Amino acid sequence: MPRGKKKSTALVQIQKSPIPPWHQSTSEMTACPTFYVEAVIKGRKQPGGMDSARGNQVHKAGAAYAAWCAQKGVAMDLEAFDRFAQGAGPAAAKILAGMRESYSTDYAHLLATEVPMSLDEKFQPTDIVGAMEGIATDSGLPACYTGTLDALYVFRESAKAQIDDLKSHFFPYEPDKTLQGKTYALLVFQHFDWVQEVTFRLIFVRYKNLVKSQTFSRKDVPDLIEAVKSARARQIMIHEMYEAGQEIEFYSGPHCNYCPLLSDASCPIGQFNENMQLSWEDRAKFSLWYQVFSKKNNATMKARVQETGRPITVKDFNGKIYQFKGWESEGRVYPLFQATADGIVTDKEGNPIMPIVSLLLDSTLVPMDDRDWLGKLVISSTKMEGPLKTKKRVLAHQVITDAADKVPKVKFQAKIVDEMPDESAEEETSEDGDEWGEDSEF
Repeated sequence: MPRGKKKSTALVQIQKSPIPPWHQSTSEMTACPTFYVEAVIKGRKQPGGMDSARGNQVHKAGAAYAAWCAQKGVAMDLEAFDRFAQGAGPAAAKILAGMRESYSTDYAHLLATEVPMSLDEKFQPTDIVGAMEGIATDSGLPACYTGTLDALYVFRESAKAQIDDLKSHFFPYEPDKTLQGKTYALLVFQHFDWVQEVTFRLIFVRYKNLVKSQTFSRKDVPDLIEAVKSARARQIMIHEMYEAGQEIEFYSGPHCNYCPLLSDASCPIGQFNENMQLSWEDRAKFSLWYQVFSKKNNATMKARVQETGRPITVKDFNGKIYQFKGWESEGRVYPLFQATADGIVTDKEGNPIMPIVSLLLDSTLVPMDDRDWLGKLVISSTKMEGPLKTKKRVLAHQVITDAADKVPKVKFQAKIVDEMPDESAEEETSEDGDEWGEDSEF
């Protein structure tokens, strides 16, 4: 050490990574701690920029349109919708075109669109934006939980609120499959002390009138807090493990599609990760081959069992024995009418006897205050329309099918399309550069 220089006794401080507020997409990333570390702590770019851009474009068009309708006092305005949809990329434009004639706004109760809400560590409102000023008191503390609500409706007369969230997923799912509904409901309860019930609705905009909802009451608030608090604890734990230099865990799953380690196949378990074994095109080709082979293979085995009367038996290397044959099982059907050999049973006035319906309407079995589920009982289209498709029933077929509710059905399968879809015009990233942000599930 040079003469005259004193050795410093000051400790070198290690700058810790700031822990960002928790939001609904954080739970997807923390499913794999390595993914979270790479994307959030290290800030590595995530794949999926075009998907994020598509979501942002549809969200912005939908929010602007809803706000316009509320301002003008109308439920729909197709000319305005077309204006707000202009300039969207090819993928977003197709979605917007599909939702154009079915997306309506409850303009009388719409409070705001694209509403950012935040709660501090004690679950008190903080970072209150202009649209929410005067509704709740800002704690002024750092935000720990955040969310952006696509559309917020309030019903003061009934002490209720409704959150609409637009989704463009191909496969609809129930709101309780993620923490998003719980988080958003908690945000509303904590900002509006008079709200006693919150309904969270997922609007799947690829399909007409396909909405799935989940309702929460104020008594659920403690459970909602525990749910998001637990998720936040996992986020904090990952930061602490990283700062302490501990080994970070890794797990495969759907989140791999947005992981920075997917691009260069550098995942620590890449050789075992099913998301990295084949290209998606190779997987699609294999699926097409398998569909044809499986259908023919099963038909051949079925014919063999039918002709010989003997099952096909195999044993695997673990000693488990499998048999391919016809397995009998017993199911249940609930007849609408009481059938006879040539018709149905009627009473003295000629009215048909409907045993199941009578039981459902029996107040001793189903009380009046417990009949909301009866509206969900339906007859499948296969059972109803099959017998109606004859010439002598053509009038009944037309009238009954006109009265039916149309329900979107989504089946994962390969179909021939006219041309290759062109999504090259989509933006590379979202405007804020966050590929896995509030709109990432879109």
